[in-house]
Amino acid sequence: MKARQIIEQELNGSIDFFLQTTNLNPSSRGFGLAVDTTKTPQIASIASVGFALTGWVLAYEHSRLSRAQALQIVRRTLHTLLEHVPHHRGFFAHFLDLETAGRHGKCEYSTIDTAICLNGVITAAAYFDDVETNDLAGALLHRVDWQFIVFEKDNKTLFRMAYNPDWDGDYVGGDPGFIHQWDMAAEQKMMYLQAAPFLHSETARALYAGFTRHTGEFEGKSIIINPGGNLFCYQLSEAWLDVRSLLDPDGVDWFENSRLATLANRAFCMQNAHRYRTYHAHSWGLNAGDSPHGYRVFGSAPALQEPEHDGTVSISGALASLPFAPEEVLAMAEYLYHHHPQTWGKYGFYDAYNLDVLPPWYSQALYGFNKGLSMIMLENYLTGLVWDVYTNSPLVQKALGILGFTSRKE
Repeated sequence: MKARQIIEQELNGSIDFFLQTTNLNPSSRGFGLAVDTTKTPQIASIASVGFALTGWVLAYEHSRLSRAQALQIVRRTLHTLLEHVPHHRGFFAHFLDLETAGRHGKCEYSTIDTAICLNGVITAAAYFDDVETNDLAGALLHRVDWQFIVFEKDNKTLFRMAYNPDWDGDYVGGDPGFIHQWDMAAEQKMMYLQAAPFLHSETARALYAGFTRHTGEFEGKSIIINPGGNLFCYQLSEAWLDVRSLLDPDGVDWFENSRLATLANRAFCMQNAHRYRTYHAHSWGLNAGDSPHGYRVFGSAPALQEPEHDGTVSISGALASLPFAPEEVLAMAEYLYHHHPQTWGKYGFYDAYNLDVLPPWYSQALYGFNKGLSMIMLENYLTGLVWDVYTNSPLVQKALGILGFTSRKE
């Protein structure tokens, strides 16, 4: 099979993954909740719901569902989010019981995972443009109290990263309450877009200007980098926002930034090929996901800290890089499909693999976050659909104007 056919099968497999692992029981309080990982199928993540909501658009586009079926799933999911999923001032609990929609353990109320979910809300509402769907989406978007997580530090306006009211809750190291802040370049850029229409314009612009743009270098060119050099940080906001035709208020070309970071990630793997058998020109991608030792977060140079990696290649991370490095990703997909059939299952590629352990390790797991992110990027590479729908939605267009993004044509 040729690379294009493999990519198309992977995309269809990703849609099927969400169809099969999302709670679509109409009598369940957790209707529309999507699994965090196949390793724990009873636990949903709110981020997976955002990918699933985007997936229902693609399910209709690829004839997996009728328009009426897809729209019904979207409406019921939005109802679940509005009425059943625990939230604090509009920010959802990170992990949920797939059936009851209850908060899992004492997990945090996560800003970024809420934002990923809301990106799915925005996309589905803009695509179907249905009165009931728009009303439900509007209620969810207006419920988020963005001002609650805004604060000043060192003369910068920043967002808090999460909130947990429990003394022994997840990520609580001292007193309960706010957890860390978004003060670095990472995956959170979608949050500035979502918040801008609901904050004072000066605050919205100060927030976007507030995170530090640390830079590194690849082949003589500057890259705005994230702390760990993780691929998903260069992909997540860019999966929905079409940055191909936009420049940010400072003239930053985020598409070019992600392109360079992707190539740097691949080059780093090739530079370390003498240490790890898994790495070579057709096998690369350091990212968060499955590994022989469970869920791990790997990255490459350039980064703010020494990159952590152990020979595990994130297949999903590389696939999600398709719009930024099409030739390299297509070659890798074809190589893996034909030379490592263990990486392929009924939903397409599994999450990762590692040849540097004995015996060689092939993941048999999937993560909603990774499968969803690569699904969207594959669709964008093939048609640009998600980019078009999300970027041209009224809320995002308003936000871009407030923040001062400009078209390359201007």
